[in-house]
Amino acid sequence: METMRADIAAILDQPTSLVEDGVNLLDLGLDSLRIMELADRWSQASGVFVDFAMLAEEPEVTAWWGLISDRTG
Repeated sequence: METMRADIAAILDQPTSLVEDGVNLLDLGLDSLRIMELADRWSQASGVFVDFAMLAEEPEVTAWWGLISDRTG
């Protein structure tokens, strides 16, 4: 989850400490293009298909971590 948090912070050009559990990432400035970029990056890294719609449904680190980790076993 820390790698995911770091990826989000890097794409937002913000410190990792701002990417807290339960924070709506849209409120931090994450937009649709960046969500698509993260979805592509994580799909390639994890081997699990993740797309914009899946991430946009609940834009929080813990939700995204659950989505990916549940599918990777």
